[in-house]
Amino acid sequence: MNATKIQEIFDFLSTKTLVGWDLGFVESVTDFFERHQMLSEKQWSLLCKIKDKFSPEAEKQREEWAKEYRDKHLADAKVVAIYYLPTGYFTALARDILHEPEFDPSKRQWEKLAENKYAQKVLETFHKQPDYAAGDLVCFRETAEFRILKRRHKLTSNAAVVVEYLKEVVSPAKGAKPLMVLPVGAIRALKTEERYLKKFRKQKKK
Repeated sequence: MNATKIQEIFDFLSTKTLVGWDLGFVESVTDFFERHQMLSEKQWSLLCKIKDKFSPEAEKQREEWAKEYRDKHLADAKVVAIYYLPTGYFTALARDILHEPEFDPSKRQWEKLAENKYAQKVLETFHKQPDYAAGDLVCFRETAEFRILKRRHKLTSNAAVVVEYLKEVVSPAKGAKPLMVLPVGAIRALKTEERYLKKFRKQKKK
């Protein structure tokens, strides 16, 4: 490679809209090139791959995928991105999906992000019909999680009223559909998940 060819690619890419990782990489190697008038073999290879994304065939495929993503997958992508953001996995991709309105992940990125078993469980939980409705009386199961909650909030009863369901699924565990409940005797609603609750049943009089 020579400096003239490298500059030609930079000039070409300057006319294109780059987002996400591609944008960050090109900005980084542009700065490197301006200081050293050269790139490493790896930098050159990655730069060429980004340039190849703008061939007529690649642009057509990307436009078709972008339409499919926007029409069919965008809502689910945000659900999965919210799940991944605090986990340490796919964090850059998750941030782009949530905070960059013009960003469309590649098809390969989407498949890695959303078609693994954890993401599929999260989506299954998100789309699952709620077990309860607002106003239902429920009670906490006697679990370690409830005992911690009981001490922390000084709860006097395990009964609660369902307030609303939340749209942020943060666990792939079965029954992890999140909701807010107002414990009996409390003045503030608490966040919990369906797996920690059961239907309230009055105790039969002896």
